[in-house]
Order: sequence, then structure tokens, then C-alpha cells
Amino acid sequence: MKPRPQPPESSFPSLAVELVELITGHLEADGLLELRLTCRDLQKKTFHQFARRFFSSIKTDLSEESLGRIDSLSRHEELRPYVHGLAFMLQNGVGRGLAWDRHPWGPLSAPLEIEAIARLRDNLVDKFTNCRSFFIFCRYPEGHPDMNRVTISDAVAVFFALVVDAQLPVKSFHLIYANKYSRTLVMDMRRMPKLIYRQPEFKMVWSNLRKLSLEQYLTLDNVGFLLELVLSAPNLQTLLLNLGSHDLASEFMHELAETASFPHLQELALFRTAVQVPDLKKLLHGLRGNLTALTLYHVSLTPDEDWLSVLKELGQSFGSLQSISLYYLWATAPTKELLSFPDIHKAPELCGKPKQRLNMLYSENPQSPTVLGIEYSGSNMPDVLRLLQATT
Repeated sequence: MKPRPQPPESSFPSLAVELVELITGHLEADGLLELRLTCRDLQKKTFHQFARRFFSSIKTDLSEESLGRIDSLSRHEELRPYVHGLAFMLQNGVGRGLAWDRHPWGPLSAPLEIEAIARLRDNLVDKFTNCRSFFIFCRYPEGHPDMNRVTISDAVAVFFALVVDAQLPVKSFHLIYANKYSRTLVMDMRRMPKLIYRQPEFKMVWSNLRKLSLEQYLTLDNVGFLLELVLSAPNLQTLLLNLGSHDLASEFMHELAETASFPHLQELALFRTAVQVPDLKKLLHGLRGNLTALTLYHVSLTPDEDWLSVLKELGQSFGSLQSISLYYLWATAPTKELLSFPDIHKAPELCGKPKQRLNMLYSENPQSPTVLGIEYSGSNMPDVLRLLQATT
């Protein structure tokens, strides 16, 4: 009997690291993990891809277990440089396994005296030296839970205690209180330290901030705190706001337009927010030298003008603008109406141009589809802005 022929040995493990990384970059996460189990050569050659994909951001719910995992990771000299972000998230509760004390008036007292929290601070300073982006996610309404519980709003207070005490140069901060339907939720301000934004140590930390996202339904309790988070970051390059379409959001935007100065801001995104036309125009006017990307999504204008004057403002001296996204824009005077661009899809200026991207959002009326939004990036921005004005 002839011996069965053996399958030819794969030459894949012998490929150059650059080729292996190029190929494995197209694999799903499970496929990458399975490939790494095949041989040691591929395990070594895919380490960079593996570490970047699975360890660029780490998560904690401030439980003893999750903080222990982060502490173990901090001792891995090869993996820890890949950690660039830390996310505070709710999983099965917050702060399980640790003993928390609270002031009678609400905030946690001395969270940095808890050994696991102190280790996290030390690891952020000494071990995770590339981790300077922070995310706080709340996907459920906190309501008014008993103050004996630790919640995600307490995690916000712990975050500020950590970065201020350690004087971490925070580059990116994202405070996302929104559920899967993109409805903004409310932070429990009873749990926040009072007037933290007035501390010199906070101002020093926050002056490093380059990217800020705030998704929070505004209330009389939190509006001052959230406004100070923006105003205390003079070196922002990216700002995203989702505040809720109501009068308090208009007041927030008014204060921002009157007070803020963003000499380096390149990207501005407003989601589900109300704003008065003069305030929006004033804010945009101050950004005209550097603004490269503008997103307006579900934004409501309050009296006295309309979107045409805003588009005219964009058409003046915005030489750096490279991309715009305008979707579901509402005008509330004299009646609430949705902005549309009925004939823009027929414009020959938008067709056949190289190095540009165009997407349009149509109404759901099959008999008379209307363009309700446009997303454009390319070198033909002045013509596109003129078309938007002409077809609004």
C-alpha cells in the first residue's frame, strides 16, 4: 500500500512580518486568534496586530475584579504600551468588592485611599504611559438610586479624582450618557465634587485636552458643570455636543458662543441640540480659520432666522473646510419645519469629480423622495455650499 501523500507545508509562516500584518489586518477577531494558535512564528509575527486590536482600549466598572485585571496587564511590558484608552462602563454594577465611603452631602469621600484605586492611578502614571484617552459610558437611566449604591456617576467623580491627583495630561475625554436609541440621559450631580473646575490642578490637566465629547441631557443641575468642561479646554481640536433639543441647550450654546475661544478647533459636531441662529453663526465665525469638518445632526434652530443664513455664513472664508454632514435640520419659526434640498441630487457639479465623497439621505416618501441631508467631503466645497444655499 502506498503511503498517503502529506499536504504541502504552508509557506505562510515564512512570509515577512509586513506581509503577515497586511493579510491578518483583514481577518475578523476570531480568525486572528485562531491563526495565532497555529505556530509560534505566526504568534510572533501577529503580535502587533493582536495587541493593537485587543488592548488599545481597556475597560473597568471599578470592581475589584476588573481593577485586578488591569493591574495584571500593567506588569506585561510588551502589551502595556498598546493601551491608549480606558473606558469606565456599567456591566453588572459599579464598584463591586470594594468598600466605598461617602460624604453626608453625596460625593464619595477619599476614593484614592482605596488601595485598588490608588494602584490604578499609579499604573496610569508609571505603566500605561500612552493611556491618555478616557471614556465614560452610561446606557441606562440612573434615576434616583439609594446613595448606598455606587453608580456610573460616581465613576465620573473617581475619574476626575484620579486625573487631577496624578496630573495626567488627558488628551481625549468622552462622557456618553445615552442609550441605544441615542436619547441623552442625565448624570446624578449629587455624586460629583463641587466646583472641581475651579481648582488650579484641574485647569492644568484640562488644558491638555484635544478631543471632547459630551452627550448629556441638560438640566439646571448639570448645565454649569458641563459648560465649564468645555470652557476649561482652550486647546480643543475636536468638540462633539449632544445636549437635547430644548431651551436649556440654546442657553448652553449661547454661553459657548459668547465666552469660548477655540483657536485650534478643527472639528465641530452638534447632535440633537437646539441653538439660536446668531449664536451658531458667531460660533462658526470664530472657527472659520481652522475648521476642517462640520457635522450638524438633528439640530433645531430657534427664532429669528433660518438655515439659509447659516449656509451663507459657511460660504464665507471657510477655506479649510473639507467635509460637512448636514442631516435632519429643523427650523422652528414660524412653524417647525425640516430643512430639505429638493434638487441638489440633479446638480452636475457633484457628479464625476475625483477625490470626493457624496452621500444623500432621502425622505421615506417613495412617490416624491426629497433630500433631507447631505454628507460631502472633497475639494469642491465652495460650489457645494453655493448649491446648498440655492436648493434649500
